[in-house]
Amino acid sequence: MIPLAQSRMAAVRPMHCVQTWKLPFLIAFLIAAHPAFGQQGTQWIFPRAQGDALTWGHQDGIVFGLPSTGGMTGPRGLICVGTWNKQSGTAELLNYIAIEPVVAGRKERGSRMGFSELEKSGLDPGKQGARIWVGGPPAAPSSSIRTEKRGMATIEVLNVRMEIEPFTQNGAHVYVLLSVASDRPNELRLTAYPYPDSKALDEVTFTATMGAYERLRRLWLKDKVIDSRELYAGYSGPDFAELENYPAARMLRDSYGAFIALCTPSEKYPASARNREANAHWYYRGPPLTQYWKVSQGDAEANLRVRVNGRHVYWHSKDSIPGGNSFENFELRERYRPGQTFIFGVSTKEPWEWVPSLATLGKKPELE
Repeated sequence: MIPLAQSRMAAVRPMHCVQTWKLPFLIAFLIAAHPAFGQQGTQWIFPRAQGDALTWGHQDGIVFGLPSTGGMTGPRGLICVGTWNKQSGTAELLNYIAIEPVVAGRKERGSRMGFSELEKSGLDPGKQGARIWVGGPPAAPSSSIRTEKRGMATIEVLNVRMEIEPFTQNGAHVYVLLSVASDRPNELRLTAYPYPDSKALDEVTFTATMGAYERLRRLWLKDKVIDSRELYAGYSGPDFAELENYPAARMLRDSYGAFIALCTPSEKYPASARNREANAHWYYRGPPLTQYWKVSQGDAEANLRVRVNGRHVYWHSKDSIPGGNSFENFELRERYRPGQTFIFGVSTKEPWEWVPSLATLGKKPELE
């Protein structure tokens, strides 16, 4: 019998848009305080005027933001992640990222966790989901583009600071720095820092929460590909199915020594399979994409591990996922250290096409 996760797993995370904290004054400040934004190349996506969608990123790579009018939609307490459609000039949602701080203590890990999308907001009474907004100290920019030297190359880096209201569930209080570099436009870097009033942190996990949308079914580890349909064979319930974590020793490494875990769909054309009884917002419309988490060798802690769980039906519904059980939540966990960075990436490349190359890949499975 596959154990079912509790906490987040039993709560409702609806797909429809829940309006997030409006920030017109911050957008106006961003434009006024950072005229360099208007001087940069058109490769960057960011709000350029009051009322613009709260979306940032690179037009040839990954974009991220908060639910907003004209932008990506979703529940409170989540960071939206997607890709940029140049033809329509809009962001296309791919996944959500939740923030899950774990405070220090001796009790079971689950009782020390906070879930950003499940928080009962202390700033907005009656609302579920922590308020997240673009902010920072009054004298510091909330968003910027800076130029950096990397070896012989000069690159640009887009930086955004996001504030999160204190977690009433466990006493954690953190803010997150997000960045995308012009030489790695398909990767979003996430770093969490605590405020002085935060309880001591054991871990801060960033979780990609919506793998069932693209129907991610293959988790790539060292010498082995884990198929969600085999891992959760026989499970057909309405909840989350969860089994063990996979330690760093089972993770792939690239030629720079970084630890990496990749999730891919099992279908050659994932946009072609749909459950017509499911809500249309579950209809995946994009190409097959590899979604992955990565940490550099320097950011890896001894207890680094990969965690996934699975679903048989779409979230908050009785509608079966076409083709069988899929992975849903996908994350890396490790002991917290201030400044450690997790990287979430999106690629059109299959794992065996990776640059820099990945050693010890499992046997290449056929696409369906």
